[in-house]
Amino acid sequence: MNKYKFLGAFLHFIYRMLSFMTRKEYFFADGVEMNEPNIIVFWHRKIFTVCNATRTIKKKASIVSASKDGEILAELLRREGNELIRGSSNKDNIKSLKEAMKYAKRKYKLGIAIDGPAGPIFEPKSGAIFIAKKTGMPIVPISSYCSKKWIFKNMWDKLEIPMPFSRCVHYVAKPFYLTRESSMEESIELVKKRIHEAGYKAFEIYNKKYNKNKKIEFNEESFGKE
Repeated sequence: MNKYKFLGAFLHFIYRMLSFMTRKEYFFADGVEMNEPNIIVFWHRKIFTVCNATRTIKKKASIVSASKDGEILAELLRREGNELIRGSSNKDNIKSLKEAMKYAKRKYKLGIAIDGPAGPIFEPKSGAIFIAKKTGMPIVPISSYCSKKWIFKNMWDKLEIPMPFSRCVHYVAKPFYLTRESSMEESIELVKKRIHEAGYKAFEIYNKKYNKNKKIEFNEESFGKE
C-alpha cells in the first residue's frame, strides 16, 4: 500500500469514527429515488456529509481527481462502496467523461463534487452538465447543515467536517432535468442555485426543529459563520 492509499485508509477510519459520533437526520424531497440512476451533485466542501447521505446506494460511481492527492479521497470513496472514475469534472477531460457515460449506461448513480477538484469554490464545472444533457439523466442536489463543524479555511474548498456529537441534517433535493436547448451558462447557474437551495433547506429544517425558528441569518458562502 502506497502512502496515499494509507492516508486514504486513515482518513476513512477518521470519517467512520466521526460519522458514528454525530447525530444524523435525512430528509428527502418528493420524487427522490436513491437507487435510481441519476447524477448527484454537491459542493466539494460537503464530501464528508454527502458520503453519509449516499451510503445506502447500491450502484454508485464517483469522479475523483487523478492527482496523487486525489488518491487519498479515492481510497475513502472506494471503502464506501464507490466505483472510481479518475479525472476532472470539467468537460474538457474527455477520458473521465467517457468513463462516466459508460457507468451511466449501466444504471449507476454518478457522484460529482461539481466545483472540484481545484475550484474555485461554488463554481460548477461543466462535466456533470454535459453528462446530464447527453444522457437525459436527472440531477439530484445534496447538501447538509451541521450544528458544529470544523472548517478548513486555508483549503480552497473550505472543507467542512462535522464535530463529534454535532447534529447533522442532510437534505436530498428534488431531481431536475437540463434541456439540450439551454445554454451552458444558464445550466451552470441553475445547478448552482439548486445546490444552494438544498443547503438552505437543510438549515431551514434544522432551524425549525432545534432553534425554534429563531432569526438566524444563513449564507452558505460565508463558510460556516452562520
